[in-house]
Amino acid sequence: MEDITLSQCLKGAWRDAAESVRRMPTLFLLAFVLVLATGIAGYQEQLSESPSASSLSSMTNSSALHSAALGHSLTSLGLAFLQSLVIAVLAVQVIRFAMTLNPEPDAAAPAQATRLWDAGFRRYFLLCIALVAAYVGATVVVVIAWILMRLAGLSSGTSMAATATLAVLALCGMSYVSGRLALLFPHTAAGGHLAWRAAWEDTRGHFWAIASTAVVAILPIVAIATVFTVLAEMLATAGSIDSLSVGLLVVQSVVTLLYTATTATCSVWLYKKFGAGLKAQP
Repeated sequence: MEDITLSQCLKGAWRDAAESVRRMPTLFLLAFVLVLATGIAGYQEQLSESPSASSLSSMTNSSALHSAALGHSLTSLGLAFLQSLVIAVLAVQVIRFAMTLNPEPDAAAPAQATRLWDAGFRRYFLLCIALVAAYVGATVVVVIAWILMRLAGLSSGTSMAATATLAVLALCGMSYVSGRLALLFPHTAAGGHLAWRAAWEDTRGHFWAIASTAVVAILPIVAIATVFTVLAEMLATAGSIDSLSVGLLVVQSVVTLLYTATTATCSVWLYKKFGAGLKAQP
């Protein structure tokens, strides 16, 4: 473990995030356009999902309704996947940039990958998908548990209380696992393999330090999001719901990029501090 304080991690993360925006403006601008475009498309898809009276009259059978709902769901899922892909590309590039700002010549870290769609990015994206799938799986387990409790004859209040408790426990458990595996993100982005055991060992006893550093790192982003959201609501006229929605989508896109850059650079500094075992891995 390197002799880096958590305060240095925070300052380094904020500094490197700002530097990445300054040094890679084209990448951030392109990511902003794509994130905003997918956000607007998703918003329009939600509006079109509620059929009008005329369309309701034309949909006289349930199969047509199910087909339309399936089409909307697949479109929304595709837009969400595309947006996630854009954010992952940005995160990987920011991580690689931050590592070049603070090189470690004496460490046996994996060789820096340079291509956009290489093994490092594929492993990074696979890691993201695996964690998302784990969260979805935990959600499914909670829903199944609620259904089973209702079928067992438990009252609505009792089943809801038990389900809420189970949901909180599942969220805490998944957050703990995510924190323990957080060092894999910069490791894979730099071209390393998915060394699950090494990541788990490196973060042993450091979960709260990693979690608290990550939370504090994004606090300025939360403040920026709050200010810009209030400004967007103030500038939008009361009768212009569409302009307010677009303004909020712009704010959301900017905040998403800032959040991605900050968490990416923060993960690099945490990797430098705690990732001794991972650095020894290929």
